[in-house]
Amino acid sequence: MKTYSDPGEQDPRRRRPDRIPQDPYLAWLEGALEEGKADLRERMKELSCLFAVDRALRRGDPEWRVSLQEVVDVLPSGFRLNPAPGARIRLGTEEVVTSGFRSTEWNMTRRIVADDRELGEVEVARSRPPPGGDAPFSLEEANLFASVADRLGEAMGRIHAEESLRQGEMFQRALIRASPIPLFSIDTEGSVVVWNPAAERVFGWSSEEVCGNPLPILGEADTEAFIGMRRRAADGETLTGVPFTCHRHDGSPAPVLLSISPVRLPFDDAGPRAILFAVQDLDDAESVEKTNRLQARLLDSVGQAVIATDLEGRITYWNRAAESIYGWPSTEALGRDILDLVPSVEAHREAGEVMETLRRGERWTGRMEVRRRDGSTFPALVTNAPIHDAHDRLVGVVGVSTDISQVRELEAQLRHSQKMQALGGLAGAIAHDFNNLLTVIQGHTEMLAHDLPRNSLFREDMQEIIAATHRATRLTRPLLALSRRQVMEEIVLDLGKSLADIEPLLRRLIPSRIQVEVNLVGKRATVYADPSQVDQVIMNLVVNAVDAVKGVGEIRLGVDRCTITPESAVTGPWEAPPGTYARLTVADTGEGMTADLAERVFEPFFTTKPPGQGTGLGLSTVFGIVKQGRGHVLLTSEPGEGTTFEILWPLVEAPGAVESAAKAGAGNSSGSGRDRDEIRLTEGAATVLVVDDDPGFRAVVQRMLERSGYRAVTATNGREAVDMLSGEAEGIVLVLSDVVMPLMGGSALLEYLEETGPGVPIVLTSGHPDRELPEDVRRRAAGFLRKPFGPAGLLRVVREALDR
Repeated sequence: MKTYSDPGEQDPRRRRPDRIPQDPYLAWLEGALEEGKADLRERMKELSCLFAVDRALRRGDPEWRVSLQEVVDVLPSGFRLNPAPGARIRLGTEEVVTSGFRSTEWNMTRRIVADDRELGEVEVARSRPPPGGDAPFSLEEANLFASVADRLGEAMGRIHAEESLRQGEMFQRALIRASPIPLFSIDTEGSVVVWNPAAERVFGWSSEEVCGNPLPILGEADTEAFIGMRRRAADGETLTGVPFTCHRHDGSPAPVLLSISPVRLPFDDAGPRAILFAVQDLDDAESVEKTNRLQARLLDSVGQAVIATDLEGRITYWNRAAESIYGWPSTEALGRDILDLVPSVEAHREAGEVMETLRRGERWTGRMEVRRRDGSTFPALVTNAPIHDAHDRLVGVVGVSTDISQVRELEAQLRHSQKMQALGGLAGAIAHDFNNLLTVIQGHTEMLAHDLPRNSLFREDMQEIIAATHRATRLTRPLLALSRRQVMEEIVLDLGKSLADIEPLLRRLIPSRIQVEVNLVGKRATVYADPSQVDQVIMNLVVNAVDAVKGVGEIRLGVDRCTITPESAVTGPWEAPPGTYARLTVADTGEGMTADLAERVFEPFFTTKPPGQGTGLGLSTVFGIVKQGRGHVLLTSEPGEGTTFEILWPLVEAPGAVESAAKAGAGNSSGSGRDRDEIRLTEGAATVLVVDDDPGFRAVVQRMLERSGYRAVTATNGREAVDMLSGEAEGIVLVLSDVVMPLMGGSALLEYLEETGPGVPIVLTSGHPDRELPEDVRRRAAGFLRKPFGPAGLLRVVREALDR
C-alpha cells in the first residue's frame, strides 16, 4: 500500500475532477447535431479554432505564456474574413499579439474574467472597414469570440486556483512540520502516514523509519487500549486529553496526553480516511502551556465558528470566527446558554433535541436557523460532536457552524431556473402542435371559402373561422416566447426609435388619469433584436403598469445606455452580469409589490387579477422574449412605492447602422388578406414533394397544391424523402419540408440536396424550431414559410421558389 509521508502529498483518489465549462456555443452545436440542423461545413472553421484553443490551454501552469501565444495565433483562423483579422491578448502586464496587429475601430473586445475578477482582455480587429456599412463581425463570429474569451477565463482561473491550492498545500505541510506539538496520523489499516519533526524529537524515530509501517510507540500491554481509542475515533468521536504511556526509541516510557480526531475529506459521506494524534509530553511542563496557547491560536485561525459548551448548554469556548459570524464578542458569549442563539420556539425545541442527542454521546449534523446579535437570522450548517474527559466521561459538546446563506440562494435560483425551463418546454411543445392544427384548419377553411359563391350565406362564417385562426396564431407567440423558441427575425435597431414609434399607440392605450413621461435623451442605444418582439415587450410592460396604477398616477418610459461593473453586478434569479447594455425602463407609481410577489410575477399563468380578467402570460412573455434575445430583466418594487422594470439588451456598437427592414426570405404571410381570385390554377403539373411528420398537415398541403394544378407527393421525414429523391424522383421539381422531424430534419435534407446536386430547390417550413433557424440555412433555402399558413401564402412561396 502506498503511503504519503509528506502530509501535503495528495492521494490520487482524492483529486477533484476538473470543472467542465458550460460553453453556449458547443451546447448549441450539440443540440443542432442531434436534430440534424447544423451546417458542418460552415462550422468546421469555428470548431477547428475552438479545438486549437482548447489544445493550447491544456498546457501546464509554467507554460501558460506559450499557451497565450498559440491562442492569439490561432484565433483569426475562426473568422471568415479576407484578410484575416489581427488578435491581441492582455493578461495582467503580459501582452501577446499576432504579427502586424493594430487596433482599429472595426474591432471586438471582451474581458477575461475568472471568479468575478478581471484578469485582462482579448481583442480582434479588422484591418479594413466592412463592406456596405455592415457590422464588423457576424453573430456567429461574435459567439465564437465570446467562447474563446470564456475559455481563456476558465484556463487562467484554473491556473490561479491550482497555484492557490499549491500554496495552501505548501502552507499546510509547513504548518505541520513547524508545529512544536508532536503530530502523527495513521490510516485505516494502522500504518503511519504523517510523522512531524516534533514527534521525531519526542519519540526518537525519524519519519523515514516510521511512515508506511505500524506505529512503533506501543507496548504489548498498551495495544488493546490504543485499539479501543482508534475504533472510537474511526466512528467519528473526538477525544481530548487522554492519558497514555508510549515508548521511545530507546525503550524508555513517555507519559503523554493524547488528543485524537478523525480526518475526513470535505463533502465525503464515507468514514474517516485517517486518524490524527496530537501529543502533549507530560515530561515537558513548559510544552503543556505552549501547546494550550498554540491550540487556541489554531482554533482562532479557522474560518468556521467553533463553539464548545458544557452538558448544561453553557458556552465554554467561542473562537474569533464565532465572534464575526454571530456578532457577540467572546467576553459576552462565554457562560451564555447556547439556546440563546436560536430565534424561535420551534428552533429552541429542535436545539434542545440536538443537545439531548449529544448528551447520549452521539454525533449530529444538520441545518438550522440561528440568530445574530442584531436579531437577524441565517441558515447554518452545524456539526456537533461530544467531548470526553480522560476517563471517557462526557463533559461537553464542540460544534462547528458555517453560514450557508449563499448556498441557499443558489439552490433557490436553481429551482426557479428548472421550473421556468420545464414550463417553457411545455409551452413550446403546445405551441408547436397548435400551429400544425391551425395550418390544417386554415387551409381547409380557405379552400372551402374559395369554392363558395360570392353571395353564399356561409361565406361570412368561413371568414370568421379564418380570422379566428389568425387570432389563435397570435396566441401562440407568447407561448413560443415563454419557451424561448420563437422564430426570431433579428435586426440591428435603435431601441429609442422603437419606443418613439410606438409612443402614439401607448398614449391612446393609457387612460387620461395617468400622466405619461417618455425620456429618450442621450446616445443612441442600438440592439440586435426582433422589432415585433421589442414592441410586444414594451406593450406588455405598459399594460402591466396601467393595471398597477389604480387612480391618478404616472408612468415613466425611457431608453438609455448603462454599464454594469463587477462591483454593481446583480445576482439572484434575475441576474445581470457585468457589461454594457441598452436599457429600456418602464416605471409606475402604482401599488408596488412585496418581495414574495416579485419572485413570482414572471411565472407563466400567475396573475393577481380576478378569474377571467388575466391570462398570467404578459410578464412571463416579456421574460421569455428578453432571455431569448440574450438580455436580462431587473425588477425593483416596494409596497406603496411603485414598480420599475429595467430591460437590458447587449449593446451593439454599429457605427452608421440604421434600423433595417424585415429580413428577406421570411415568407411568412398566411394570405389572410388575399382575395379568393388570387388562389388560382397554375399552368402545368409540376411535382412538389411535401415532407412532414404530421399526417394532417401533409394532407392539407397536398390538397392545396393539387387544387392549384400541382402534383403533390408526400414523405413522413427527411430520410424517406431522400429515398424518393434517390429513386425515379417522379419528376419532383421542389421540396417543401418541415424543419424538425424524426430521423432527419429539414436542415439535414437541405444539406443532402446541396451535396448530391440534383438541382431540386427546398422550401423550409416551421411552427417553431427547437433552436432559432440559423440565418445561413434560411439564405441557402429557396424560401421559408412559417406555420400556420393558408393556400395563398403557400402558392406564393412555391411560385417564388420555382421562379428563382
